[in-house]
Amino acid sequence: MLMIEYNKENCVRCGQCTTECENGGIKFVDGEIVIDEKCAEDWELIAEICPVGALNIVED
Repeated sequence: MLMIEYNKENCVRCGQCTTECENGGIKFVDGEIVIDEKCAEDWELIAEICPVGALNIVED
């Protein structure tokens, strides 16, 4: 099973990941990224567009 991993220290909060989410899987809440892995998203695409590598796909 593929999961998305978020590295908060690398994140620059550019918001590119939130714009790629079609079902609300990643949102800004009080200036922080919140991920809901239960949402049906193209997680691999979202991880690819992160310009600083704060999102990665890992196998569980």
